[in-house]
Amino acid sequence: MLATPVVAETATATSAAADAAKPDTDQDSSAAQADPTSSGNDIIVTGRAGNTARRKVEASYAISTISAAELQMKSPRGVGEALKNVPGFWIESSSGEASGNIRVRGIPNDGYSTITLQEDGLTTQHDGGLGWLNADQSFRMDSTIEQVEVVRGGPSSIFASNAPGATVNFITRKGGDHFEGYAKYEVGSYNDHRVDGWIGGPIGSTPWHYLIGGFYTLSDGQRQSGYRQDQGGQIRGTLNASYDWGSLMFGVKRIDERIGNSMVSPFVNDSSGNPVGVNGFNALYDTIAGPDTRYFNFRQADGSTYRFDDGVGTTEKLTQLTGELKLNIAEGLTFQDNMRYRSSFTKRNAVTPYAVYDAATLLSAYSKYASAYGGTSVGYAYTDNPTQAIDMTGRNGNGLALVNLIRSFTIPEKEFINDGRFQKTAYIFGQKHDFALGGYFAHVSEQYHSTSATALTDVKNQAQLLDIYALDAAGNPTQSITENGILSYGAEFANGRGQSDTAAIYGSDEWQVTNKLRIDGGFRWEHVHTSGTVEGKQTVNLGQSATIADNAVLTGSGVYTPFSRSFSHTGWTLGTNYQFQPGLGLFARYTSAFRLPSVGDFIGNANNNPIVQKMNFLEGGLKVSKHSFDFYATAFRSIYKSYAITDYTLTNGAYSGRTVYGNTKTWGVELEGTWHPRTWFDLHAQYTWQDPRFSKFIYTNSSGVLTDYSNHYLIRVPKNSFRITPAVNLLDRRLRIEAGISYYGKRFSDVANQIKLPSYTTLDLDAQFDVTKRLELNLYVDNVTNTIGLTEGNPRAGTIDNSEAGAATYLARSIFGRSVRGAISYKF
Repeated sequence: MLATPVVAETATATSAAADAAKPDTDQDSSAAQADPTSSGNDIIVTGRAGNTARRKVEASYAISTISAAELQMKSPRGVGEALKNVPGFWIESSSGEASGNIRVRGIPNDGYSTITLQEDGLTTQHDGGLGWLNADQSFRMDSTIEQVEVVRGGPSSIFASNAPGATVNFITRKGGDHFEGYAKYEVGSYNDHRVDGWIGGPIGSTPWHYLIGGFYTLSDGQRQSGYRQDQGGQIRGTLNASYDWGSLMFGVKRIDERIGNSMVSPFVNDSSGNPVGVNGFNALYDTIAGPDTRYFNFRQADGSTYRFDDGVGTTEKLTQLTGELKLNIAEGLTFQDNMRYRSSFTKRNAVTPYAVYDAATLLSAYSKYASAYGGTSVGYAYTDNPTQAIDMTGRNGNGLALVNLIRSFTIPEKEFINDGRFQKTAYIFGQKHDFALGGYFAHVSEQYHSTSATALTDVKNQAQLLDIYALDAAGNPTQSITENGILSYGAEFANGRGQSDTAAIYGSDEWQVTNKLRIDGGFRWEHVHTSGTVEGKQTVNLGQSATIADNAVLTGSGVYTPFSRSFSHTGWTLGTNYQFQPGLGLFARYTSAFRLPSVGDFIGNANNNPIVQKMNFLEGGLKVSKHSFDFYATAFRSIYKSYAITDYTLTNGAYSGRTVYGNTKTWGVELEGTWHPRTWFDLHAQYTWQDPRFSKFIYTNSSGVLTDYSNHYLIRVPKNSFRITPAVNLLDRRLRIEAGISYYGKRFSDVANQIKLPSYTTLDLDAQFDVTKRLELNLYVDNVTNTIGLTEGNPRAGTIDNSEAGAATYLARSIFGRSVRGAISYKF
């Protein structure tokens, strides 16, 4: 049977929750009265703790759900793609399947630092915003994910750490009472191949069930670098059993995969002011990275070399063990304990364009070295033909030269997490309360090492390395001033290790005042202690080559500085819901939230002085769930105090950052609805309007000039965005075709609001055909119109005052060009 729009019934996805949270028969029978085809009937398990089942339309906070049917229809490859239908989210997934950015309700943090990703209610990574270790790097989408629930704001920060913005809960499949399975093969237009599937069922006549599933992929990547970018996959297995006294679940997951990591590229504006790639470079399909820039040997202070391989991309090797225990202690009293251990090794290598120049202008900066290197002038030569000087004027149709950061980050990490809670349903003075009291503990151990160099290339697809040479009077190269394309080794250096112990106590109460009125409240007290050591830095002349490449290398000093810091804070939330009818309700909520510093704030700088980041949210909404129509509207206000911005600059060959703070305020409205008036037609739409601004931001630049940027727009957050998805069901509902039309309003890439990222609109097409009840065909076409959509500017040119402001040629990153994937799947 084909997917029903947006959200199908979730009986299988939430059966475990429903077993533990039996519906309250003393309350009004709302669930029984509501139309069973309505998504408002879905039982939700995220953002609350209680024994009573709660339907989506009864929630006192904003929650979106994504069904297994929709996941099959869209086949998202990464977390960002899976969540692009969620209102209130600004999602940037132009880097690829991982390493994306999500901003929720105007919270302008990068990565996943204010969002937690969960599997079955327990976080997959305690701090999703560790440096160069985004939570989406440690999570993969595949067919073992049955449903997704997304809580925005509200109680998210009460039941999870580092989640003031949102909680995204991926609910996994479990084995059922009969043997079944699923297999899928998918092929893409960029030499992409992927197999995906699972099998599960009972273990004999025991109460135990099993499920095993995963995927394996091979791909050249959507920006083809000339070598394979994606290879590897994931496998997971679960064992679960239910008894009269409760239930048990054990799970194991292994990720061993490398995926590409797309970077910025050069742009100009056309006669209409729209961004296009520079001459000779296709902004939708081309990439600077290529065979010439894949391998480097970085000179090290001890005389060794560090082997850089851009083919590593983002490499993730992760092992995760999960346990879950549920106990029915007494009537209305349950205990649940979830624990998870993970060990991961992450390596991220990238060729990252730093600055683009007119080749002649850049060359003039090196003319001072001509006489010292035995020449009368300086010029360019390709590294694979050092005897031939080349004229860069108009070369590749653009005459540009590019300085690139060749970056390598290595982050091994281990963590143990435990979350246990008691849940009690009680009647006090005839009124029902669902109480919860829980504790959370996380031990995180991390190492962090970074090294990089700057390298010079031309500008074209799969760019070539350039060296700068001293030229004799005849214009012939005499001696290389740079080394094999390297302008400077040691542009970045970090070496540290640390650990943190986080303990939290939280509690909540869902108080059913009347059959229609409910008041929900909760609190979370959290404490973190961090400790570790960080190696100092020094700039040295290695003296290992005759070039300038190793004259000023940032490297370790051999002196380690310890750090040991503790932080604590308390947050709380209070909300109310009034259910006029089973399918009609109103809610309002206030939340005081926070984010504590973590080991990631110190592991690169032991003397860092981070602060507790405090936020508060006000929201209210209308929820309607009828036979053929679901509608959710939420108005919100987000206040963020002490938002930290780190501005990076490259000075004298060294890349360094400075952190400043500001306050923000965002007003907004989220709208989400589904209308299915006929069996052959349905429509889903979501719209977000927000006014995201700095309420206070005063900045003093390196020259001592003070500028007040208060009331400027926040970085990369659009004022308007929407997605409309009309769909038709044909051939007795065996064929379903969807068109996804997305619009993203203009944004700014810098605090000064000088670099504008223009608005853009995209079109995606998806089709699904049931050949039989078991055999299915899918087609996915992304960015049908080949739209260029800039998601970010060049943060390496400055996040506050961007040095590329007003430049005719600039660096930015676009969404991917049109791609086509097809799939065949079989259910058994």
